[in-house]
Amino acid sequence: MLILLFFSVNVYSDNEELEQLLIKLDSILSCSDKYVAEKETKIEELRKRQSSVMKPEEKLWLNKMFYDEFYVYNADSAMIYVNDNIDISRELGRKDWEQEWLLNKVFLLSATGLLGDAEDVIKSIDINNLNKDLMFQYYDSKIYLYSHLGQYIGSNQELAYAYYKREAELKFEAQKYINSAHPSYHSFYASLYKDYPRGEEGDSIKEQLKRIVDNSPLNTRYDAINSYVLSVMYNNEGDEYNYMKYLIYSAMADIRICNRDIASLEELSNILYNHSDIDRGYTYIGYCLKSALLYPNRVRVVNISSIMDKLRYAYQKRNIEQENKLRTSLSTVSIMFVVLLVSIFFIYFQNRKLVKSRRNLDESNRLLSQHLHELSEAQQMLADVNNELSDVNEKLKTSNNQLQESNYVKEEYIGYVFSICSSYISKLDEYRKNIGRKLKAGQIDDIKLLTSSTTMVQNELKEFYHSFDAIFLHVYPDFVEDFNSLLRPEERIVLKEGELLNTELRIYALVRLGISDSVKIAEFLHCSPQTVYNNRLKTRNKAVIPKEKFADTVRSLGKMQK
Repeated sequence: MLILLFFSVNVYSDNEELEQLLIKLDSILSCSDKYVAEKETKIEELRKRQSSVMKPEEKLWLNKMFYDEFYVYNADSAMIYVNDNIDISRELGRKDWEQEWLLNKVFLLSATGLLGDAEDVIKSIDINNLNKDLMFQYYDSKIYLYSHLGQYIGSNQELAYAYYKREAELKFEAQKYINSAHPSYHSFYASLYKDYPRGEEGDSIKEQLKRIVDNSPLNTRYDAINSYVLSVMYNNEGDEYNYMKYLIYSAMADIRICNRDIASLEELSNILYNHSDIDRGYTYIGYCLKSALLYPNRVRVVNISSIMDKLRYAYQKRNIEQENKLRTSLSTVSIMFVVLLVSIFFIYFQNRKLVKSRRNLDESNRLLSQHLHELSEAQQMLADVNNELSDVNEKLKTSNNQLQESNYVKEEYIGYVFSICSSYISKLDEYRKNIGRKLKAGQIDDIKLLTSSTTMVQNELKEFYHSFDAIFLHVYPDFVEDFNSLLRPEERIVLKEGELLNTELRIYALVRLGISDSVKIAEFLHCSPQTVYNNRLKTRNKAVIPKEKFADTVRSLGKMQK
């Protein structure tokens, strides 16, 4: 795959953006194993939640979560949970749930090519027991089934046309049961207009769908479907650029969600074949075949095989052409070799004439070389001295910067300490006067209440921490951002509204100031040393750098603000 990124023929040199999208798709495809590993991790987490003592409703809900992970990833596994939920629904007497899971079963049977079984199941569904949402799912399942029947028929154009006509009729029936809040709303209406002449309503749907796709992260099944339907609309308009662009978008989303029932990449490989991009097309169709076999999708395997045969034939044809070119090149090289051999003999005799002249020059060159060697040694000595001087200057510069920073921090915090001490003296004096007034007035209970309350201490601590946070961020305004860069993205600290620092950041702010002793930090923060130790250990476990380097790295964080 990496070879493909560098050596694939650029058949889209006239459209740089399209080529860049294909390169990005190649990159995403090269990471497909990573996406599969993430999917398997999610599934394994769900398996850990399984229990033999689960209630039927709990088991049904967990089965649904398994189904959501499997239904486009592994149809056989998904079918196990569908059948289990059908049994649970019948056991609970929930006809509506049973119908919903029967519709999911129709989808899986259709997707895997068991079209006869899918027809039997959908005929068994009683539409009188379906609500509006399930009615849309019912028609959507039939649309999906007839679409696959049309694809499976293949060369029988008359029967295929009949299936596609029935598919179109079902779409117009289904639109009665879908509303604008449904996630498939725009893609469904786009599919209604994709095969018909452009009109005001069709253009409006296309523009709405385009806005949705252009602003989507391309990492959900709905993103893949929306992009695919939009590409079909552009294809029917003859707009090949946007057709390929949104087909690539759809393929990106399918690969990221590990969709093994992937139509977009299959269609894209066929287009690349038509554009003579055989290497890339063969890589794409190989991925599609592997996915279809793992899913498994019997209908898609047939279509993929035909495309693969075309690409294999193109490979063979290209190899023959390359062999012919190689023979021609070999003949040319042979002729050039003869010419080269004659030239070598000519040069040999010319060199003999030059030997005598070179001997005369050798002595002069030897003397010159000796002088040059002496000069080179002197230059090397000078360079070594310059390097040593540069190292000393760099160390001196670093020491000066550290000393300057240390002096600046001391000045800021000494001023802060004097200010806060003065403030506390004033507050203590006011507190003394307040106690004195209450003693004179005989308000002993008020004095007891005043001295037993911790509110004042808590307020003072809160104000003290706020002052500490403010002066620290004044000195190191980038500290929080730099500290978060040391943590994994999902573990980064998000401060609450009004917070300058929290306890976790405050601990490492003290480390940045040179206070590493957990006991001293605990005294400063009015908590236990064990709390500080646990907090530091927890934070180091979130780091993207080695734990043993974390504290040293923190001491260098934050660009000092002067």
